[in-house]
Amino acid sequence: MEQPYMREEKENIKIVLFPQIKKSRYKKVLFDCLIGKNVIKKYNPDIVLSLQNIILFGVKQPQYLYVHQAIPFQKEKKFSFFRKNERSLALIQYIIGFFIKLSISHADKVFVQTHWMKEVILQYCNDEKQKVLVAFPNVNTYHIDISKHESNRFFYPTSNMTYKNNNDIVKACNILNKKGISDFEIRLTLPENTISHRNIKCIGQINKEQMEHEYQSGTLVFASSIETVGLPLLEARACSTLIIASDTAFSRECLYNYENAAFYSALNVEELAQRMEHIITSHQKPLEIINVSSKGEGWKKIYEEITKSSSNMH
Repeated sequence: MEQPYMREEKENIKIVLFPQIKKSRYKKVLFDCLIGKNVIKKYNPDIVLSLQNIILFGVKQPQYLYVHQAIPFQKEKKFSFFRKNERSLALIQYIIGFFIKLSISHADKVFVQTHWMKEVILQYCNDEKQKVLVAFPNVNTYHIDISKHESNRFFYPTSNMTYKNNNDIVKACNILNKKGISDFEIRLTLPENTISHRNIKCIGQINKEQMEHEYQSGTLVFASSIETVGLPLLEARACSTLIIASDTAFSRECLYNYENAAFYSALNVEELAQRMEHIITSHQKPLEIINVSSKGEGWKKIYEEITKSSSNMH
């Protein structure tokens, strides 16, 4: 573990810190491939659970792997080492991705968050389909209050990663402006003044209570084209929020049978603008849908699998 995640040790929990492995991706791979096996040998556990997509190579114990990195498995985008803003993503797609796929083939069990991820990684499992289990994440309970909804207010929890497609938001706003539609605001969780546009407000990172307020007050726009699971989609769904999402495997799975969702072809800014225009001009309100939050088992399923296997060893 690294320092920020350190917690108090318990009777049955021993914490060992290796802060140096977070200094670079190279040090992380070095630990996974060479150093980690010596740590495992020292403590001799029954099972090794790797939560960061890559197993510890050279370990004799059964290894369970949690895979939550979608970049090596998606087909929407090929990142390039020759483009400065894509180099870190290209590293994940091709180099780190190689070790992730190798880990999947060697792991005794593999946990993923979604069914679409399960389908794409089965090809690396050497015909051992039964070892891949879906632990769909659960989300916090949110308060539903559709009376606060404003049809000209939008929200996108995002980051500076290129696959978040923030430029598509700008282009969609420009299309609406050319049509004479200017009375709307879309709020992005980017540092203040990251984007200069009269209809875009960058509000920085926000807490859970502020997220709930945003979900209640406007429409979620989710332009990202690469995710394992789009957590904001599940959170907004739990709030009965109107959602405009790029049409991807993960968004279809997260929003299955959700009546407040509308999709647009990923990267098609004309369709995105049309979806936004419809909500603005028709003053569309969300339907109040009770009990729509994620029913995933998440960590509970992983815990049960580990304890079951550990019990069978003794």
